[in-house]
Amino acid sequence: MKNIEVKVKIGNFKKIVSILKSNGAKRGGIFHQVDTYYNCKNGRLKLREINENKSEIIFYIRPNHEENKVSEYNVLKIDKKKLKETKLFLSQAFGEKVIVEKEREIWILKNTRIHLDKVKKAGSFLELETVVKGKLEKFQTEYAEVYKMLELEKYTKIKNSYSDILLGK
Repeated sequence: MKNIEVKVKIGNFKKIVSILKSNGAKRGGIFHQVDTYYNCKNGRLKLREINENKSEIIFYIRPNHEENKVSEYNVLKIDKKKLKETKLFLSQAFGEKVIVEKEREIWILKNTRIHLDKVKKAGSFLELETVVKGKLEKFQTEYAEVYKMLELEKYTKIKNSYSDILLGK
């Protein structure tokens, strides 16, 4: 799977939420997420626990730069009964790197997900992710439209993942 994304540092979500509502975005909910990152030579590997009742392993490759970037990722759902065993397996095989804890409010507009994240020990951020389902050019146009609508050019772009921020990179 593939998406186009950017992350910005943001102080307050109020204006963003107002813009999203006025443009017909649908609120997907608020989720407590704990991401355990593992050492991985090629890309990033994390186990995400969502609201203590859902889990998934996510592997992704994404360049570290501030502008929009294309990310390739795979998601594997984990049965709740296998979570403890899976965490132990990943820890033994790769070693834990860092744990990122956040509250994530998700909004959806067409093929674009807008994440409003409050990351413990790091601050508040907005992640814009347009899911690519076919030709990249079509979705680059949608991404650019949502980026402009949310006035993201006004905010400081962040090139690293939350794991890098917590590790001081």
